[in-house]
Amino acid sequence: MKKILFILTMILATATAGARQPGKGYRGFLYWSSSVRSDRFGFINIDGSFETYRDNTFYTGFSTSHGYQINPIFFVGAGFGMERCGEWDSWIAPVFMQGRADFLFGKFTPFGDLRIGYNVANGGGVYVSPTVGYRFNWARKMGVNLGLGMSIAGYTSEVYEGTQTAPDSYEIQYVGKKHGSSIYFTFRVGIDF
Repeated sequence: MKKILFILTMILATATAGARQPGKGYRGFLYWSSSVRSDRFGFINIDGSFETYRDNTFYTGFSTSHGYQINPIFFVGAGFGMERCGEWDSWIAPVFMQGRADFLFGKFTPFGDLRIGYNVANGGGVYVSPTVGYRFNWARKMGVNLGLGMSIAGYTSEVYEGTQTAPDSYEIQYVGKKHGSSIYFTFRVGIDF
């Protein structure tokens, strides 16, 4: 265990030894994202009792953004992404504006990132995703970024209402559309160039 801890410390020290702030001008990002959402569902049994259960859904995909590095700290840009949940064949597909701040504290290089836009999947809705993370220098003008945060993705769904018409039968009627949002815990790893 001590050897593994020593090796990880050496890798981290080597990766941050030449910590540099991004230069002014064009800057792009390419991320792999993984998000998880936990929902509580309910259903009515044949005997009329109501039960609930919790289900976790996992999304994975990519995002890219491109823009302008204003100074060594602040970046503004725009981008899009796509994440898919294979279990439910559901998507998160945001188009967003991005603001980012890269800091330098000695050799420690954290960042904060905020994406605001529109989720074009699942009927559409708002998209907001704040992230904090760490940037490792990889090459002269490239970096590897690890981030944790959350994503709020809006959706539109159809609503149906059931009414009991007889002791053993129900009638289902379409009521309309409902707008809502889902909250996801998000992990991102990517490169900037």
